[in-house]
Amino acid sequence: MSNKCAVFTNLECLPVDILTIPVTNAGVIQQVKALDTFWVEKRDFILYESPPLGNAIILGAASAWKSKMEVYLDNLKWLLSLEHHRFWSTILYHPQCMDSLVSFLQEANPPYIPLHDSREIEQLYEEIRRLVLIIFSRLVTNKESKTQWMTKEFMADVLYNNFIFTIPIIWDICLTYGADNSRHVSRILESVFALQPRYEGDATAAVAFVNETFKYIILQVNKDYDNDEPPNLPETFKGFSEIKRPSNSKNQDKLTLDMLKDLVIHMLDTALTLRIFLEVYPKSVKIFRKTNFVISIVQVYEYGIPLLYERIQELAEASHVGEVGGHVAEVTGHVDAARAELVDCFREVLAIYKNAIFSDAGNISTHVEDFLAVMMDGLSEKLLIRDYHACYPVHEDLEMLRQVYPDIDTVKTDFILQAIYSNLDDTVPETIKQNGVVANGHAVAVDYQDAGPSTDNEIPDNIKQESLISEVKDILPHLGDGFILKCLEHYGFNSERVINSILEDNLAEPLKKLDQTLPIVPEDPLDKHFLNTGIQRLNVFDGDEFDIMTRDDVDLSRIHVGKKKSKYKDLGDMLDDKMDVKQRIDIYSKYNLVCEETAMYSDEYDDTYDAEGVEPPRAATEDDERRPFVAPRVLQTARRTQHEESEEESEVEEEKPSGSERNRLDFCSNPEEIRARREANFQARRGKGHRPPPPSNVDVVGKPRGQGQEKDVVHNREKKEKHKSSRANHNRRQGAQWKRTQGLIPS
Repeated sequence: MSNKCAVFTNLECLPVDILTIPVTNAGVIQQVKALDTFWVEKRDFILYESPPLGNAIILGAASAWKSKMEVYLDNLKWLLSLEHHRFWSTILYHPQCMDSLVSFLQEANPPYIPLHDSREIEQLYEEIRRLVLIIFSRLVTNKESKTQWMTKEFMADVLYNNFIFTIPIIWDICLTYGADNSRHVSRILESVFALQPRYEGDATAAVAFVNETFKYIILQVNKDYDNDEPPNLPETFKGFSEIKRPSNSKNQDKLTLDMLKDLVIHMLDTALTLRIFLEVYPKSVKIFRKTNFVISIVQVYEYGIPLLYERIQELAEASHVGEVGGHVAEVTGHVDAARAELVDCFREVLAIYKNAIFSDAGNISTHVEDFLAVMMDGLSEKLLIRDYHACYPVHEDLEMLRQVYPDIDTVKTDFILQAIYSNLDDTVPETIKQNGVVANGHAVAVDYQDAGPSTDNEIPDNIKQESLISEVKDILPHLGDGFILKCLEHYGFNSERVINSILEDNLAEPLKKLDQTLPIVPEDPLDKHFLNTGIQRLNVFDGDEFDIMTRDDVDLSRIHVGKKKSKYKDLGDMLDDKMDVKQRIDIYSKYNLVCEETAMYSDEYDDTYDAEGVEPPRAATEDDERRPFVAPRVLQTARRTQHEESEEESEVEEEKPSGSERNRLDFCSNPEEIRARREANFQARRGKGHRPPPPSNVDVVGKPRGQGQEKDVVHNREKKEKHKSSRANHNRRQGAQWKRTQGLIPS
């Protein structure tokens, strides 16, 4: 059955990942998925081959290459002419399609290799190069029309799971097209990473692998194959696997010119690719920072590039010039190009942060800190930052940043400039000359021996000293506080001079002899006392307030000879001593709330008669004919209550003398008297023969079944059945009845 007879229809505008297309076969209609092997046509996709180069070209090789590549070009044109679902079905299910496309990316000429001299070969190559870029652009386009499209989620899984795009493919696209089609490549990469975020994890692993390859190159050129000792390399190389020697002989293990050429081309190819990748996809800077890529390029520039030049020169001198002269020049040119690309990689990382700062994108302070952090990473070695400054002056970038962000950390910027100009023979900008720290590219070696302390309130204040010490430790954290303090004292408490002198290794002779980890030892006051008095220190009590050897005003009353006698014999004697209580009587008397009877009805207590023209009633006398005095109602109630209680108690207790009667003016009874009366009543009841009632018969068990039960047992059983709801957990009926009476449950 031929699939050419099927007509694409998508009236409902469904995506191709769920779309089915009706196909007629001998009058039978079948529903075929839009993405299926059914739509794949049998076609031979050949692999791309690079054009023949060099002087010794075989006769007819160019014509054979053109004939073969014309077929390759026809395949590309045919693939682009397919409908959307046929195009994707061919990409997914044809076994040779993706291999054919990737072969061009792998064999394409990089920018550092010139094209063929033939005009026809160059035109054919450019046409193939253009169509391959269009095909990869179509692979990241999810919608071509209203009826021919696929969902972004489905496309993301298809691209990732079928390895249509991988990090090597992405980097090959950058290397092949990034030099002259950077905007087009940037759109492709933005689409790929936006569709599938998992590519960022793959890119992180790929950059980490590049770091390992740079280490391998450094080890290759630093290895002394006649010596078993490992090369002297930084701490970051610890744990990296050593180079395995072949089992044949040492001569085959030594580097040759071809091996050096492979290493150099690999380094150049990698540096160029990553530089373009940073340029077309700036968001990847987070990946490079995470994997410490800046440190890797600084190290390969420091420990790899100089040794490559040396190894090439050694091989050139050991061989005949006529045989390897051309190869040596070619390899040396590749080393120069790799060197330039590594510098541009470092510049591209800084440029990303500068663009973010100048475009006011995001948090400016964060971008400034990142820029300075990358610059500090570049200062870990000397060669890269020196060449970078020669091409792109650092002070100009820092000056622009200072204008955009005035709050930039001046300590870090000054340190960066001092570190750069201390190793350069270059003209220093005027702004640096005005500071008086750097001149002619070198740090000024000024003799500060006669320099007195700073005029800032004569600096030696503890807080100011700690501030200056912390300022130095921010740049040089490995130094001890005591050593920094000695340096500050020597250089007049100028932290910048101290930092510069330590970095330049031009400290004064007295300071060079000191231990750089020296801590601050606090001053002993007894030592100071010894210096003032001249008396030798004998023990820790010398110089205190009781030192009769050095003081004439010792308080002898505070000195006691022998064992001090205690004031009390025992605990009881101490508790019986009430002297402290008596001394505090006057204090507690101020808080006394008890008043006398004479002051109970004072004006402050009863202000009834405070109004003008109203006289208080006079006390009643025997000769007074007016209305007798009537006690207040409250007092009358108290008297009546007391009278009733006295009548009830008269039956059980004897009459007490008049002197012991309770004050009838009291508003409440004395609790002691109430307790005494209750105790007397209880004793009286016991004295009259009060007995508790005999226990009642509550037997409900009775006799065994069949022998009959007594009347009391039957009565007790009925009583228990009747009253069982009033105890234990059987009072639910009573509780419900109470709720009904309260209206809580509807009746």
